Amino acid sequence: MKRASRWMMAVVVMGMMWAGRAQAGDLTPPGAPASTMHTLEEIYQRQATLEANQAAIEARLDAAGFGETPAGMVLIPAGDFVMGNATNVFPAGEGSSDELPQHTVSISAFYMDQAEVTKAKWDEVYNWATNNGYGFDNSGSGKATNHPVHTVNWYDCVKWANARSEMEGMTACSTVSGEVFRAGTDIPVCDFVADGYRLPTEAEWEKAARGGAGNRRFPWTDTSTIQHTRANYYAATASYTYDTSATENYHPDYDSGGSPYTSPVGSFAPNGYGLYDMAGNLWEWCWDRYGSTYYGSSPSEDPRGPASGSYRVGRGGYWGNPANYCRVAGRSYYSPGSESSALGFRLVRAAQ
Repeated sequence: MKRASRWMMAVVVMGMMWAGRAQAGDLTPPGAPASTMHTLEEIYQRQATLEANQAAIEARLDAAGFGETPAGMVLIPAGDFVMGNATNVFPAGEGSSDELPQHTVSISAFYMDQAEVTKAKWDEVYNWATNNGYGFDNSGSGKATNHPVHTVNWYDCVKWANARSEMEGMTACSTVSGEVFRAGTDIPVCDFVADGYRLPTEAEWEKAARGGAGNRRFPWTDTSTIQHTRANYYAATASYTYDTSATENYHPDYDSGGSPYTSPVGSFAPNGYGLYDMAGNLWEWCWDRYGSTYYGSSPSEDPRGPASGSYRVGRGGYWGNPANYCRVAGRSYYSPGSESSALGFRLVRAAQ
């Protein structure tokens, strides 16, 4: 954020603070008028006080999430949201039992990649990583450089996040026995408050996908239906009343050149947080282990999945899925060693 705009925000905050005092009944008389003449030393002291106050307010704004947003990412603000399938709103039988019960979750602020990781970005970090002690199970594929990378497993994505962190001079989040996770298929632990990149938790992903709105079926807020004008998915209007696409089957703009029928990232309008492709294109890996009954015992603050389990969560649906799988509450799961042309990812960072 530029200094001038930060100062304007500080002025607004100070004004709100003063208004709050007045509303609270602070009617202390101001006292006798002071002299309008000041020595040069007094003027310098006042300037120093103003600058100190400005710095303090800017620090508070940073702590509240008004800091500089990393390039290519968007800030997802802290706060509560309702996670899971709204069965009282959606048609009976929609979705799966693992989307229940609905529950309120409080999430700390974080930054998320605006788009799925592209093949170009994957290659950039991958080439650095393989020259700096990293080993991957898959080299990654993509239909074009501006399409999302796919055919990467969960381990690949976690290691790639560490590599991107180290390449950019930040702390890697995922470690094994205290060492940065760079190779192999051991199960790492994650430092969720480190300044580096990591996979989103499932709750972070769903909060971000909802774009600030509650009880919506898809990432957009103006309708609860889906069409090819909004997402890259497999339209089947006869099967789902909320699929109202004018075109059927694979997206007609991306069904040539051989599978996979991905679309370039950012081909459709973003959601309320400015995120692209939160429905369709590729399933996105999340950090969490999968648990079919986890929602019944999930913590209310920053849940990070079950402590055990053989599978990892995928979210968002992909180019070959019908509408049901593209809902914001929809869940899927895969072995962490799985890779396919349906699986990609995006990363997050803690809001420092």
